[in-house]
Amino acid sequence: MAAFMKMNSSISAYFTLFKSDFVNMTPGNYSWVETENSKAPLFIVAFGTVLIEHKIFDPNKETTKVAVLKL
Repeated sequence: MAAFMKMNSSISAYFTLFKSDFVNMTPGNYSWVETENSKAPLFIVAFGTVLIEHKIFDPNKETTKVAVLKL
């Protein structure tokens, strides 16, 4: 089974629930963020950098390469 994630370049922040996802992190008391579900806002307790490793398949060459996305 493959997992797909669509990244929207117009969004100014991305979120993760797992501290272990960060390569660096600055804890603090930031602000509430309203999500699509207005009854379930998020409270931001840290910000930092997350690296996402993913594969890119070229169907013309039938090759796959690994890339890292820094968020």
